Amino acid sequence: MNTAGKALLAAGAATAAVVARRRRRAGAGGSGGQWLVVTVNRAPQEVQAALPQELARLREEVELQITPASGDKGTELRAKPTAGTSAHDLRVALRRAKSVLEAGEVVRADTAPTHPGPMGKALQLVTSRAAGGGRL
Repeated sequence: MNTAGKALLAAGAATAAVVARRRRRAGAGGSGGQWLVVTVNRAPQEVQAALPQELARLREEVELQITPASGDKGTELRAKPTAGTSAHDLRVALRRAKSVLEAGEVVRADTAPTHPGPMGKALQLVTSRAAGGGRL
């Protein structure tokens, strides 16, 4: 095996070791998954009493913590998927819960006029999937 082949083999082994270490760390956290956090501009008691239906429905499938936000800036809803719920579904539920708690309904952006061509279809696809991504 020449020098370039040995270097490529070493780089591949190092990459595999890093990936394995990251997977072990992610699995060592207990139930897996990361905490998703959203701040709601309501008092913790109000949030606890009026937990939106979509988030209440997932309560058995996620770890949910309701705590005062730092600096008296409302309430933090912290959720971590445990069993049966994907991180995407949990993100969508948290976004909708924040919207319902602060505005009384799920606020949606006005639909943009789109062209019926391929770019319009691509824009509609991206918009339909946008609820589960981005920052909370």
